[in-house]
Amino acid sequence: MKNSALFVLLPAAIISSSAFADTPATPASTQAMIDQAATPVLMGSDAHTTTTSSAPVAATPEKESSILPIWGDEARALGYDLPLPFGVSVSHMNIRQNINVDSINFNGLGWDSYQLPSSLFDIKVDKTRQKSKTDTLKLDMWLLPFMNVYGIVGHTKGSSLSKVSVNSDPSKYPMGSMDWIIAQVVKGMHDSGQLQDLDFKLKFKGTTYGAGTTFVGGYEDWFAMVDMNYTQTRFDILDGSIDAFTLSPRVGYRFTIPAIDALHMAPSKLNVWVGSMYQDVQQEFKGSLSDLNMPGDLAGLMNIADPDGKGRFDVKQHLQSPWNVLVGAQYEITRNFNVLTEIGFAERNSFFVSGEYRF
Repeated sequence: MKNSALFVLLPAAIISSSAFADTPATPASTQAMIDQAATPVLMGSDAHTTTTSSAPVAATPEKESSILPIWGDEARALGYDLPLPFGVSVSHMNIRQNINVDSINFNGLGWDSYQLPSSLFDIKVDKTRQKSKTDTLKLDMWLLPFMNVYGIVGHTKGSSLSKVSVNSDPSKYPMGSMDWIIAQVVKGMHDSGQLQDLDFKLKFKGTTYGAGTTFVGGYEDWFAMVDMNYTQTRFDILDGSIDAFTLSPRVGYRFTIPAIDALHMAPSKLNVWVGSMYQDVQQEFKGSLSDLNMPGDLAGLMNIADPDGKGRFDVKQHLQSPWNVLVGAQYEITRNFNVLTEIGFAERNSFFVSGEYRF
């Protein structure tokens, strides 16, 4: 009955603050920068050209790291304002989504030397609604001016609520056999309503690890980006880990916010975008029945069928829709710090907020 679980996504759409580099103002200004960089300034003692200036000498701007991103110096020479190469961010994501359960099977039931057939219980799930909350830490770096790579670790907790019915067909088994007797009991409980439309609530928690990359590009103040990542999550009620792949394309526009002297705020940037998120999550889950908190009548039936606690479950399921729509914004408070928020809707509802520090 592990019908929900386990479509917990890690915001793969964990966007790097810097995903948006400023483009040069004009081709003329770009060429001027290149010409200036290519032309040395001669400070000689030629008697015919010696002059003395009382004007203060401007401070030389601090040069940024030339190691990362690769080709960063070339991009700056062309007039691009690149983000700082390294970042650390913390984020929170809240997700609600529908899940379709294809099949649920119990096996390993019985006592002593007698084993109940796995087909004895016919389990149907009407609908499942899953919700989860995930807190994430992300470390990233710009490997290339257009490519960011990152690693994430997070903790997820959540629950799912399903409508479950359990039935059995005695005609499949020889009359008078133990299987036939148990099937009669299950069918009787189903027909009387004891095993129909049960509210089955499942709680879960786990730790997620993953890695991803973001590709960005743009023209003037318009930008596009594609984020993709792979994660593994180990839940407390499942065997092994759950694998997930997430792909998130976005397009947006970058606004320049003028300085606000009254608040002592320097000029800043505001990025807004629309996009979509695709999830491909492992479809089959297995675990121990003893780890599930079942409704009363069903729990009593399982205590009879699985007195030694060796029973297992096998669930096959899929997301109702792998895609949803995203709308988000990112505000660059300073060159080192920014905040981001994003909402998702349609088949999957989500809310994401993040704070990032770059250095």
